[in-house]
Amino acid sequence: MRRMLLLGLFILMIPFALKAQISVSGTVLDANNDPLPGVNVVQTGTTNGTITDLDGKYTINVPSDATLTFSYIGFNNHEENVNGRTSIPPITLESDDKEIEQVVVVGYGTQRKSDLTGSVASVGTDDLKNRSTTDAAAALQGKVSGVQILNNSGAPGEGAKIRVRGYSSNDGNIGPLLIVDGLKVDNIQYLDPSMIQSMEVLKDAASAAIYGAQAGNGVVLITTKNGSKGSTSITYEGKFTMQQLGKKAELFEAKDYIEYQKAIGQMTDATLADIEWDGKNHNWFDEVFEKSWAKQHSITLQGGNSEGHFLAGLNYVQNDGIVVGNKDTYERLTAQINADYNIKKWLNIATSNSIEKWSRKSVSSASYGSTLNSVMSLDPLTPAYYSRIEDCASDMQQHYNNGDPVPTDPSHNNDFYGTSKYLQEATGNPLFQRDKSDAKSGGFTVRGMSSLNFKPIDGLVVTSRLGYRISQSNSHTYTPPYWVTSMASSTNYTLESRVNTGYYYQFENFINYNKTFAEKHAVGAMVGMAYEENNWDNERIQSEGKDILSDYAPNFRYVNYLLADAPKTVENLPDYNCNMAY
Repeated sequence: MRRMLLLGLFILMIPFALKAQISVSGTVLDANNDPLPGVNVVQTGTTNGTITDLDGKYTINVPSDATLTFSYIGFNNHEENVNGRTSIPPITLESDDKEIEQVVVVGYGTQRKSDLTGSVASVGTDDLKNRSTTDAAAALQGKVSGVQILNNSGAPGEGAKIRVRGYSSNDGNIGPLLIVDGLKVDNIQYLDPSMIQSMEVLKDAASAAIYGAQAGNGVVLITTKNGSKGSTSITYEGKFTMQQLGKKAELFEAKDYIEYQKAIGQMTDATLADIEWDGKNHNWFDEVFEKSWAKQHSITLQGGNSEGHFLAGLNYVQNDGIVVGNKDTYERLTAQINADYNIKKWLNIATSNSIEKWSRKSVSSASYGSTLNSVMSLDPLTPAYYSRIEDCASDMQQHYNNGDPVPTDPSHNNDFYGTSKYLQEATGNPLFQRDKSDAKSGGFTVRGMSSLNFKPIDGLVVTSRLGYRISQSNSHTYTPPYWVTSMASSTNYTLESRVNTGYYYQFENFINYNKTFAEKHAVGAMVGMAYEENNWDNERIQSEGKDILSDYAPNFRYVNYLLADAPKTVENLPDYNCNMAY
């Protein structure tokens, strides 16, 4: 029995003996047989590791059957099985040429990243994955050092702004030059980030010199995706993003507000008794803002073969903002069609086109009397609504009895908007500021670029391309008479309409020659010309008076229904035409 027990213990100890720790040493070299200091040597699958010294040598204690992983920036990882050895022959790490051979778009061609002398930052497809934003500019946030992405407003449809060189500028436009697939565009908000193949930011003068003065604030070059070789595929992607107010200002609550007003002599206990305060604290941030959802749906059809590729994408964005109700919304439908085809080995054609349709409603947020200003200024003793006119402020009751247009909220049981009974200088209820006008805008834009690439000899590419942009937008604002406070009142109807149309095209021809000799020497040259023409027309019509429309139902609130004798202001902004060749 004792012998059997000893035999069992011996068998149990065999695995531990096999995995006994041993000391392993060796050296790490580069391709020139020079030692590499600072190489990470780690037991694979664990945190047990060390680094090489100045002579490239290392020593590490690991199990006899362990695997070592050698890693170093700029070199490919290498794995080595120990197999019971205490001394491992020198390990040679191979240089990772992927990074230095990376090709980036610069100006009217491409260049290896290792050959660049200017400051160029590149953002690829993987960097833009899983971004909750629907704005291509906002997708750059935190991806490029030295580039600022500014979001001055959280309103739906308000695009982020890119600043490459801070706020210094030689004119009023301090944003960078934006180029998508070779086409100069006015914004990149229409782009679905998932449709972007790469983004290059040319930050210094050397990198952007080819574009001249218009690149004074940097250049952002965007290349959209094209189809990949293989069978045709259909992809759907959906995103649902919850939005809420990030931070609330620290304002007086009711108790502190009363103490402050008493301290400055503007309120007494008798005042509170006279106006019959309900004893509640009313937080206007909670009354005006709510959680909301931004929705995005994308469908992509793509495919290709050895002769060419195609991609067709449809993207829909619907964003209901964080202001209560439906007065701050943004909708956008964008179609993207890209294709390229090799007619001959020496002749290629390519096209990139997008069609954008958008609409937007917004509330005022940055001026005196705006929704946000009223949230900040209205006292916490005043509720959002009163169900009876008898509960409203005395001056509102008086104007109501006089027949003046005291508004109610149809979305809230036609209750009266609450206004302050304590401070007559208050700007009015922020929910009324939200509702006092019906304002909406919308439009469409068609953008495209077609190119022909001719390759007569190895290394020489002759390119001719035509780009265009056609846009139309309009906005309508209607405001009826109202009386809420002495400072928030109007006796007139106001109607305003704006129409903007424009078209732009660019025609470019250039030749690139790039040749590598003996694997170490390269020569490159580019020559070309470009012609641009930009045209736009803007018109504005406004009317204001006590009776200006033939009817005031919602479908009559347009300039077509203005009375013949209604006062009108027609502003024909000068037609603009700009031709430029370089």
